[in-house]
Amino acid sequence: MKSLFVVNARSGTRRRYDIRALIREACGDDCEIVASERKEDLDAIIDDAERNGVEIVYAVGGDGTVHETAKRLIGRNLALGILPTGSGNGFARHIGLPMEPRASLRSCSTRRIVTIDTATVNGIPFLGVMGVGFDAFIADRFANAGTRGMWTYVKVGFSGFVGYRPETYEIEVDGRSLRETALVVAIANSAHYGNNARVAPRASLQDGLLDVVIVPPQSLFSSMGMMLRLFRGTIDQAPGVTSLKGKVIRVRRTTAGPAHLDGEPFTLPAELDIRVVPRSLRILLPDATKHY
Repeated sequence: MKSLFVVNARSGTRRRYDIRALIREACGDDCEIVASERKEDLDAIIDDAERNGVEIVYAVGGDGTVHETAKRLIGRNLALGILPTGSGNGFARHIGLPMEPRASLRSCSTRRIVTIDTATVNGIPFLGVMGVGFDAFIADRFANAGTRGMWTYVKVGFSGFVGYRPETYEIEVDGRSLRETALVVAIANSAHYGNNARVAPRASLQDGLLDVVIVPPQSLFSSMGMMLRLFRGTIDQAPGVTSLKGKVIRVRRTTAGPAHLDGEPFTLPAELDIRVVPRSLRILLPDATKHY
């Protein structure tokens, strides 16, 4: 299958390996490699790829790169491949990709392609997880922190926790209405935030549903236990946490404000309309992946 590797020139800038050399070593001349300096470049890159008979477009970078590439492939015959070189790599972890680049490239040797669900919020596509509340607040701070990685995320999280005030949300899931004061409202198509933190451990990419996870306000002490559950994949079983599934989710808050889509910070209106888009994206899976 003819493949195009779109390399985010700014992702993994401190890596100690030559990603282009690794791709050439694995694929030889049966692929093309192009650098993308800005997300706006992707429109022309992907249009050209489709015209030139490319079958798989690899997003080479982190979750932001995957998000921007995937949303441009929705509804096309082109398939999304992922070579994770970012700091969190949440979606890549969900589909079972190894984090080591050579192993990741080898893991898809049979070129198994399936069609998965995606989602939209107010018409904006996303692939994995979107949310409002503390995680959106932290996504914004993390994006402007200057350094990436798990340690930066932890530092930003704890420094922001003390002054953060949870909001009250009106939430409707397939017609069922709730009013909740929440630390986090996450709507998930896949399980992972990144770094193996699983906010929706039972999420599936092919069930035609989105997982809604509502985390109540926490003390600093109880938030540490909640973090442990996040990494153990049991947060949906924590006391006070509400977990629901639905096709259409509406979230209303008092004002417009921060949100995140696949870990990328956005400012969105007070009213959010979130919908699953069943079987809308072709994606390359690792040979060994059984559940996704």
